[in-house]
This record gives sequence, C-alpha cells and structure tokens, in this order.
Amino acid sequence: MIEEFPAPDITFLGEQDGPAEQRLKEALAVVLGLDANVSRAYLARVLYDGKTSGVMLALLTADGQDSEKLVAQAGKTFAALFNARANLDVVFLDDEKDAEIRKVCEPFFDREE
Repeated sequence: MIEEFPAPDITFLGEQDGPAEQRLKEALAVVLGLDANVSRAYLARVLYDGKTSGVMLALLTADGQDSEKLVAQAGKTFAALFNARANLDVVFLDDEKDAEIRKVCEPFFDREE
C-alpha cells in the first residue's frame, strides 16, 4: 500500500550499508534499471525534522516527477527481502537535494556512469 505524505525537513546523514542493505541495493538496482526515467538512487540514513532517524530510498528522476509505480516496485522489492509489514520510505529528489545527498552518500545506482 502506498501512503503519500508531505516530505518533512530531511537531513541526509550518510549511506546505509551492510550485508542486508547490499542485497536490497542489488535487487533495487535491477528494478530501477528497467525504468529509463531513474537517473540515480541512494539508500541513506536520514534525520526527519531534526529528531526522528530512519532509512530512506532517495531517487532522482530525469523528469523530476514522483512515480507511484516506482514506489510500488521498490516497496515490493523491499517486502520480498525483509518484513512484508515494514515500509521503505521513498523520496524523490530535485537537483538541489541530489547535490546535498551526494555530499554524504554515494549512489548505489547511477545511470550516467
């Protein structure tokens, strides 16, 4: 189920990485590679509104548009590897946020490379 909510003030802290995250990144890279609109993807540790920490999938798309289809596909991939009741938060980046996240996190998917 996709639940849309206003994006809080997000601070990117760094890359979320480990064995489980590597499996998730590999699976997501396959899914994202099938969508020509995805330019870059990151799995980042974040701070929401300066107080709540979490992990988020951050996507930069060529047209700058949010995509329910991409969110659904990422969610299905996440659920297949982890708890089906857990959620993967997804944020779509603009150029400014992409520059911000690149300071602390390498993309695990980069179509331009």
